[in-house]
Amino acid sequence: MAVSRPRQELPPGPTPTPKGGCPDPARLRPTREVLLGFGLAGLALVATPLLGFALPYTAAGSGDRQPGSGTPSGLDGGFGHWQSGTRSCSRNLAGAPKGACQAVQLDQQVEGLLSVRFIAPGTQKDSLNQLIVVGLLQAHSSPLRCQQGRCQPAGALSTLVSSVSERSFDGRGLAQGLPKTWMASGSCQVEATSVRCQAEAPGGEHWQASASF
Repeated sequence: MAVSRPRQELPPGPTPTPKGGCPDPARLRPTREVLLGFGLAGLALVATPLLGFALPYTAAGSGDRQPGSGTPSGLDGGFGHWQSGTRSCSRNLAGAPKGACQAVQLDQQVEGLLSVRFIAPGTQKDSLNQLIVVGLLQAHSSPLRCQQGRCQPAGALSTLVSSVSERSFDGRGLAQGLPKTWMASGSCQVEATSVRCQAEAPGGEHWQASASF
């Protein structure tokens, strides 16, 4: 007489892969934690430029050079800004006569491109306006020397102007309206103790600005 053996239960094996070698799509569905991580990363990318937009200028005493004053805005090796108070400074906005300014800032955020900012008091208490002249460094000019966002001019330099912008900020450093921007042609010269810019837009707007340190 044959003796029957009890049936042995085997442990469950891995979920079989569907035909074609593709895993179950349900197993690839991202978790709530992963989705939250992507959301925070995207928010950081949006917030970063807004922080720079809200911090336009750190006041400098007249004639006191403050290389890279304020919050560092660049990367090690070649990007950042240099700022100086002025002994004398004048500039005009589009369609307006010349007026006094109080500081000059050089910004180097893209290789071969230099922004010259002429910073002046606004019409309201503690407000500011900026004339920003952007140009391409000419072949014989050396870029700013920068480290941790703080820069120093490496010698006399000149640029060929590509655009001009005007921006205004209230007493809290917040932008007042959208910046005005024009395509323009002209030049800027930066020397050890002075800076001069002149530019003209196709529509006839023109700007002249100069400062001594």
